[in-house]
Amino acid sequence: MFDKLGQLKDLWKLKSQMEEIKKRLDNMVIKVDSPRHLVEITISGSQEVKEVRVDALAKNFSEAEIAEDIKAVFNKAVRDSQAMAAQAMGGLGAMPQA
Repeated sequence: MFDKLGQLKDLWKLKSQMEEIKKRLDNMVIKVDSPRHLVEITISGSQEVKEVRVDALAKNFSEAEIAEDIKAVFNKAVRDSQAMAAQAMGGLGAMPQA
């Protein structure tokens, strides 16, 4: 019985750690610029897009080029935010075994 209480305590501690990490990630931001510098994305560590900026020069590019830049910048922003989350969670202990 005491073992089960200890496991519950460990789970509660893990839940608290996860909530703290989520708060930190929500407050971290990454700005990513596209290859042609036409699109800039600001994304949080919890992968919420905060801002999208499209440069006025975009009108000088084809629809396909702009779409390629948008795809590239979103993919990089997601990868960077995932790396940020992995780093933030690096100190998190393993889940207790039942």
